Amino acid sequence: MRIKVGFISIEDIILPVGFNKYIQALIYNLFSNSLRRFVHEEGFRSKRKFSLFCFSSILEKGQYFKRMKVFNFGKNISFYISSPVTKLMENLVLNLLNGDKYFLGENDIYLSSVEVVYKEIAKDILKVNALTPIEVHQTYKENGRNKTKYFAPFEREFSKLINLNLKSKWEAFYKENLDRDIEIISLGNMNKSVVYYGFGDKKYVVEGWKGKFLLKGEPSVLAFAYDAGLGSKNSQGFGFIE
Repeated sequence: MRIKVGFISIEDIILPVGFNKYIQALIYNLFSNSLRRFVHEEGFRSKRKFSLFCFSSILEKGQYFKRMKVFNFGKNISFYISSPVTKLMENLVLNLLNGDKYFLGENDIYLSSVEVVYKEIAKDILKVNALTPIEVHQTYKENGRNKTKYFAPFEREFSKLINLNLKSKWEAFYKENLDRDIEIISLGNMNKSVVYYGFGDKKYVVEGWKGKFLLKGEPSVLAFAYDAGLGSKNSQGFGFIE
């Protein structure tokens, strides 16, 4: 299930570099207390814990002020939220419609629109655009220190790790193994994105890739990937495809 939400503010919406964390916090606060606690603390588990939701960045282009390291988005913003877990999305929409004022960082915002975006995936081929960077990585030690290796679409590990991640998410949700891969084909130019996530001492850099891809696989698996997101860190705003 996927929705597009719009918010309006009396003042210009000002957000710092790394503002994806604010969007994530807003989404968590839209869940009921019990559901928020479940998603954040317990989650959906296989070998790992998954929150099983994904979101796009703000769709409107903000004006960046380099000296202050902030974006000004004006008074209107919108973004997508997606999840294969219908219960999560229904709970979120209900709380959205029943709420009044919301907070995005230090900005007071008000709901202006909510739209359910329905897409039927009935074929074994799906052309998508990564609205946020698709991120897959491996960690290793070098001279006693943890290192992270990010992979690009032209590397074999990119598709391999996306499929391993997708199978883990499938198992966490359906409680059964997924024994089928999807094929991931890069279309045209790929754009590498270096994204800052978080703030202060907890800020870190994530590398990922945006661009158009052709996905091939069983329709049910493609639909799950479409709602859950591709790659890692989906609940932090990575791997959202349209």
